[in-house]
Amino acid sequence: MANTSEKSSSVGMPQLDFSNFDNQTFWLLTFLFLVFLVIRILVMPKMEETLTNRSKIIEEDIQEAEDLRDKAVEIEKTLNDELETARIKANEILRNCKEEIKRNTQEALADVDFKIEELVEISEKNIVSLKSEASKEVKVLSKKLAPEIVKALIP
Repeated sequence: MANTSEKSSSVGMPQLDFSNFDNQTFWLLTFLFLVFLVIRILVMPKMEETLTNRSKIIEEDIQEAEDLRDKAVEIEKTLNDELETARIKANEILRNCKEEIKRNTQEALADVDFKIEELVEISEKNIVSLKSEASKEVKVLSKKLAPEIVKALIP
């Protein structure tokens, strides 16, 4: 045993010992080949399936997002059309109300003018009748007072 330990101690690092280099090379290539097979047979198909599923999900999500965007644009267009229609109807109603108010105001003013004319006519008739009555009363009073005034002036 002493010989073996002396020999191993003089060699240095066992990895660099060229006497078992063939054995290490064999196991290295075997390990790399097995790792390659495991990756190629087990890992790669699962990764490809996962990537395919992910890309399919992403494509479906993109398509769904585009469909939703198209629907949103269509809804926005519909809402804008309805809003414009409502705006037009509101302006028409406002115009009709203004015209009706103007017409009602003109009718009311015409009615007030008519009533004022009636009142003026009635007032003029009343004034004429009051003048004639006052004139008659003045005549009657002057006939009564004239002799008294003359008597008072002539003693």
